[in-house]
Amino acid sequence: MTKSRFRNTVLGIGATAAALAVGYFGVQQFGSNNMFTIAAAVGGGGAISYVLQRPSQPETPSTDPEPQPTPVKTQRRRNKL
Repeated sequence: MTKSRFRNTVLGIGATAAALAVGYFGVQQFGSNNMFTIAAAVGGGGAISYVLQRPSQPETPSTDPEPQPTPVKTQRRRNKL
């Protein structure tokens, strides 16, 4: 496992735990209906950011050159008398 993958995993688990804690204590403060609304808004924002994010590493161009199309030789038919 690479360092960045490990770091992202740890940050993801921490963010999940923080979200659960905020949700748990937020329900007690704001009420369940308001917290459902907030959760839906945050979830929608997360889904939109996931769809719109660009890949972190650009695709590496292939080292093989593209094959050139081979010309097709045509033969002319000659009419025999």
